[in-house]
Amino acid sequence: MAAFAARVTRSGEYCEGFPLSAAAIPGENGRVNPPFGRMLLRGMIRRCPRCGTGRLFTRWFRMVDRCPGCGYRFNREEGFQLGGYVINFGVTESLVCLVVAGYIIAAAANPNATIWPVVVGGFLAAVVTPVVFFPFSRTIWAAIDLALTPLDVVEQAEAETAMAAKRDEEASSRGS
Repeated sequence: MAAFAARVTRSGEYCEGFPLSAAAIPGENGRVNPPFGRMLLRGMIRRCPRCGTGRLFTRWFRMVDRCPGCGYRFNREEGFQLGGYVINFGVTESLVCLVVAGYIIAAAANPNATIWPVVVGGFLAAVVTPVVFFPFSRTIWAAIDLALTPLDVVEQAEAETAMAAKRDEEASSRGS
């Protein structure tokens, strides 16, 4: 539940019940944060967890600073993407464990089973998986973080200001 505080409006009136979390404040176009399941699904397909806009990566390893659709800043604080690295590491290690478990089952059924398929499979899981899964882990982490820590009022205002600046820049470039 969002925390509430009191504030004074521009007209000087005292106002109770001002939410400190922007999750409860409709932003631009009345947008509020979607449910966790939707944010997680959006993250799994490399889309913005907040609005669902794609094209978040300029290259496979390079993510844009802000969502082009809603202005959400992905690096909310220093070291923010450490969670994405942990997700990537967890998926990679899970696959390596599955390869080893497969070998254990195969060796139990056939003691003459060779180890080379396991070595190759483990190597591929340990080297290829982090590279392939990297952008997915970043957007999945953004979804988890946004669900756990909704945008506060300042971050909401920054996102809307970034979108307004982007629209102004596009309008001025079309006018030239």
